[in-house]
Amino acid sequence: MERSSILRWVIIGVVVWLVFQYGPKLFGFGGGDGASTDVQPLPPESSCSAQLPCAPKERPAAPSSCELVGNRFKAQFSSRSATLEHLWIEGDRYRIDGKPIDLVTTSEVEWRRPLRFDWRAAGADTQIPFDVFDWQVEKAGEACVFTYDGEKARLRHEIRPTGRPFELEVTSEIKNVAKDKLAHRLSVEATSWRMQSEIESHLGRQSPFITEVVCAHDGKVKKMTPGDFEPGDFKDAGFDKGWFVQPGAIQFAAVSNFYFSQALVPLGPAPSSCTMQIEERWNAASFADKTKDPHYGAMYRSRLAYDRRELEPDQSARYQVLAYLGPKERDVLAAAAGGTHGLSDLVDLGYFSIIAKYLLLYLVWLFHKIGNWGIAIILLTVSVRIVLFPLTWKQIKSGFAMRKLKPEIDAINAKFKNDAQQKNLATMELWKKHKINPFSGCLPAVFQLPVWWALYTALQTAVELYHTPFLWFRDLSAPDPFYILPVVLGGTMIVQQRLMPQQLDPMQQKMMTYFMPLIFTVMMLFLPSGLAVYMLTNAIIGIVQQVAIEKYWSGSQPPTAAAGTGGIVVTEKPDAFAALRGKKNGSGQ
Repeated sequence: MERSSILRWVIIGVVVWLVFQYGPKLFGFGGGDGASTDVQPLPPESSCSAQLPCAPKERPAAPSSCELVGNRFKAQFSSRSATLEHLWIEGDRYRIDGKPIDLVTTSEVEWRRPLRFDWRAAGADTQIPFDVFDWQVEKAGEACVFTYDGEKARLRHEIRPTGRPFELEVTSEIKNVAKDKLAHRLSVEATSWRMQSEIESHLGRQSPFITEVVCAHDGKVKKMTPGDFEPGDFKDAGFDKGWFVQPGAIQFAAVSNFYFSQALVPLGPAPSSCTMQIEERWNAASFADKTKDPHYGAMYRSRLAYDRRELEPDQSARYQVLAYLGPKERDVLAAAAGGTHGLSDLVDLGYFSIIAKYLLLYLVWLFHKIGNWGIAIILLTVSVRIVLFPLTWKQIKSGFAMRKLKPEIDAINAKFKNDAQQKNLATMELWKKHKINPFSGCLPAVFQLPVWWALYTALQTAVELYHTPFLWFRDLSAPDPFYILPVVLGGTMIVQQRLMPQQLDPMQQKMMTYFMPLIFTVMMLFLPSGLAVYMLTNAIIGIVQQVAIEKYWSGSQPPTAAAGTGGIVVTEKPDAFAALRGKKNGSGQ
């Protein structure tokens, strides 16, 4: 069988595999949003226990609520457990179906809501169940004030905006009103619920719903996903059991997805640790296989955990926590909590984060100068190509040198077609004679890879592109809904490959010319449109560079005559578009 036929069947096989593997999800996966407007259903809670008591049977039919309006958000708190019931993010970009995004996905279960202060006794001490009782609530200026008067303790809970975007400051005070000592151990939680179907990824496209629990401590950041927990870790049995405990100097604890985050920053006193847990939930009675349950998902929990503390009669303890609840905008995160707790570390820029960080900062700067994110991406691409042009020039120069030697290499291949060792020796001798290193053309590409990958990561994780329209598509962070960009990109890449100096054997050349553009086209069906804009701009610039260099090279290199057996014959100047017209140029192609 001819190699062209083999290549054809390989391509067909890969395409068939892609269709069967990803075809059912191709048109159903729309890129997704980083937050949900609907609260996902939660399976029933486990039976009541000492660790998780039941709520009182007799409770007011409708709990009181208190609303706060902060910088770029509105929050609603409930008198039930004094927890965050809703948090709506303001701004045209942060709307779904005309409604503001609600960052709270657990409002149906009060003791699983974000910003819950859990006052829990340690050891054999009796729990103080403030989290399941009803509080008195009133609006005091810009703050919501919750009070609870119990037989053993009196609690005052004050929540107010800080004035910075997406920030709330919580001050909570507990006072022992009993005759004996009162022991307590406080934790403050960030929580999020995600369905398993929401976090599934496709090809190179990561679902924006993918969630992780985070703990920043001692200048380090610990991030965990469901795969990092053992099955036994999901069992909630006590204050620390079933949790990953991270001691140290805690900077923040958080639950974070692709574009949004809930982060808790201790202001005083300092917690002894932050703890993380991911609870899998499914209907085990009806589904032996959890993946068959349509409501299969997980509860993500991260909390600040304080040491056990005893209060004498009439003694009080006071705690302060700052909460960041909003999008992962790098400039906003950098200034959050006074810029002292490193919340910008919530943005994961991958292995080449140093490069990606500055590329993203430059992109934001371009936007502020121009006012259009799509144009900013195009200018960023042009800037990167200009910076990397010396490497590109070296790569193209190496390609031209190899192309001039192609007639002699073809002669060697024909002469030693049945002797691979002699063929390799003769080829190496030819390279040595003309002082050519065939691998020098690959080195520039190797050096460019970190830059390309960093740019890919920066664009894929940039919440600044979230719901930002450009041209015919409404969201630069989501795939092109009409698949126009992927198709145009694939065609442009084919043109670019055909213009490149041809130095590979025919089979390899066909793979580079057609197979690689096909792969990129399929991947771009799932990747953000911002990435497609970058790649298309990059391909067009590559074509322009190739044509310009071809013209320069043909003008500076006069035609040469044959110099004997095995000599280089150039009968006409190189033509940049010869390959597209199917003609052979003077380089033997």
